[in-house]
Amino acid sequence: MEKKEIVVDSELEGMRLDRYLRKNFKGEPLSRIFGAIRAGDVRVNGKKSKESHRLVLNDKILVKNLLQSSSGQTEKAKDKVRKFKIQKSELEKYKKMVIFENEDFFIVNKKEKVPMHKGTGHKYGLAEVFKEIYASENINFANRLDFETSGLVIGCKNLKFLRYISQKIRDNEVHKKYFAIVHNKNKIESDKNFSLKNFTIENYLTTMENKVAVSEKPVSKESRKSITHFKQLDFNKLKNSKQILNLLGKNNKNIALFDIELITGRKHQIRAQLANQGLFIVGDKKYGKKDGSDRFFLCCYFLSFDNYKFSIFDKVFF
Repeated sequence: MEKKEIVVDSELEGMRLDRYLRKNFKGEPLSRIFGAIRAGDVRVNGKKSKESHRLVLNDKILVKNLLQSSSGQTEKAKDKVRKFKIQKSELEKYKKMVIFENEDFFIVNKKEKVPMHKGTGHKYGLAEVFKEIYASENINFANRLDFETSGLVIGCKNLKFLRYISQKIRDNEVHKKYFAIVHNKNKIESDKNFSLKNFTIENYLTTMENKVAVSEKPVSKESRKSITHFKQLDFNKLKNSKQILNLLGKNNKNIALFDIELITGRKHQIRAQLANQGLFIVGDKKYGKKDGSDRFFLCCYFLSFDNYKFSIFDKVFF
């Protein structure tokens, strides 16, 4: 009879029992894992536990009749990681994006046109780069930005902190602010739905196959209430307004600059909500108009949680 005993360390603390089993017994079907929990083949501190049990530091888990992934498979996975190499010059470029770090997390000021993860057309993203920089497969990012969007993201050095900050994000306790430059300033000044300086957009977003749809009421179970505050800023008061005007090129007319605070954090929330109002972010090829810009003028410049506050305000901005 196959037996394995595990003592919960800080990396596993807070993880659900079923998640731990799925991660460490990948060769077993989910039905077998849940069946083992119900049958008592998995015990925590000598007692049967529910699959939703959150592991506590020094818990003793006894697992019977489940086969753990073989060492051969583990070595193959390690070999695959070892073969993944990024040029040293590239690693140095990414290291310079880090504006803060401690033993649990680090904050990256992501540049535009940098992917969060490897994928179509990208051999690697922030996740793969920082796994190599820190020589750890436990590196994960708790929030993400679109490929074109620049700004602040939270890198987690261990799974315990990832679970902690992910819960704070779900509870809307991680606060984020953005800058955006949009077309159609005249619309803001003429439309009675907008205050000239401040307004709030509150509606529902539903993720479709290629885009996010906006509606005043939920249209399906996947529809999520979305709230965003917008404050119009005086573009001419920016320290580097001339530089930004040069970046905007032919798109430097009839534009507005917004300071944006996300109350909820949904996929493409800012882009979709603004576009729905006819206020297209300059350079937004998915929700905007064909303005010829090769830059996307959306940046997450501020991020805070607990007693931490991070800002790139003094470096505004693209």
